[in-house]
Amino acid sequence: MRDVLTRCTRPSVVLLAVLVLTVVSCERLMGTKIAKIAADPGSYQGRDVTVTGTVKERIDVPSVKCYILSDGNGSIGVVTKGNLPVLGAKVRAKGRVEQSFAIGARKLLVIIETPKLRPTPPRNPVVPGGGPG
Repeated sequence: MRDVLTRCTRPSVVLLAVLVLTVVSCERLMGTKIAKIAADPGSYQGRDVTVTGTVKERIDVPSVKCYILSDGNGSIGVVTKGNLPVLGAKVRAKGRVEQSFAIGARKLLVIIETPKLRPTPPRNPVVPGGGPG
């Protein structure tokens, strides 16, 4: 009886583990809902998230570039060092959540965008003795 129980339990545990990993991976791939972050910003404070939405507003002041992203159920600011996207563009942003961020007179819940890595151009290797001769 114990062998039968063990044979039935192992596949169930493996299936459950795969299911949990799939759910966690989907949130990372699909992103976190902006409304979910806005509803409980304290639990996201300092965490890296990925969100997707439509650009509703652009804020470009000398010290900060930011855009407001909405997914239809909530809005969040995204502070960036890159170029600001155009109004109405669908954007995917990844970065760290900060609860209180002041831009001018406004206090916003924002994501400090993770800088996008740029590939470094290949170097020309120096070949010993390969110069003009």
